[in-house]
Amino acid sequence: MVILPILLFGGTHLYRAFRLRQNDPDDIQTVRTASDGLVEFTGTAAELNGTVTGKYSEQECLAYAWEHHDRDAGSTGDNRESNYHMEDRGTEGEPFHVRDETGTVGVDPTGANIYATEDEDEWKNRERIHKERRIEADDRLHIYGHKQTLVERQEGLETESTYVGSNTHGMGKLGKIRTRPHITVGHLLGISSDLHITVGGESDAIKRFGVIGGFFTALGLIQFVAAGLVIFASL
Repeated sequence: MVILPILLFGGTHLYRAFRLRQNDPDDIQTVRTASDGLVEFTGTAAELNGTVTGKYSEQECLAYAWEHHDRDAGSTGDNRESNYHMEDRGTEGEPFHVRDETGTVGVDPTGANIYATEDEDEWKNRERIHKERRIEADDRLHIYGHKQTLVERQEGLETESTYVGSNTHGMGKLGKIRTRPHITVGHLLGISSDLHITVGGESDAIKRFGVIGGFFTALGLIQFVAAGLVIFASL
């Protein structure tokens, strides 16, 4: 039954939006001294270990997310996004610093969900759509991810002994499902990272989680009602 996984995924995002709304982000000094685990904080991005070049924009940045959409087979409509489907997506980047008035912490963007709706670049024609969301130096960021203490030096993080990143990057879909079964739909769609980086403030992150959660919850409820009507009609 696909309805329950959809509702769980939507509900998880709505709960996350609620939690973020209830709790203020920590300052970076608190993040650095906290026990390893989930943290939320804001700060300004700064270069740590060089930059990368955007896949489509060819602009230098600290990290970026990209999407490739192909036109649906047989579609003869206009260039509305509903006539396209996502073919591939990914995230590229180098570890970077995030700073506030209390300190600095490293962030490894590998495998992150990067949100930057207002700064998203798009290239579209009748056959395909390319999208790119970049993190650049001096961007204001909201980070929601796992604080981790390094036992030994890690490539790209220079002398950092603490950083924030993903706990599940590198796992296959089956491994992610076993680790976090309540968001199976996200694992299958490739949008289930446990590291969320939003270009903007906490309100932007809350809005993003709320929109995603609302969409999937509504979708699940619609399917639930439709399934109920089918069962009722068959009686």
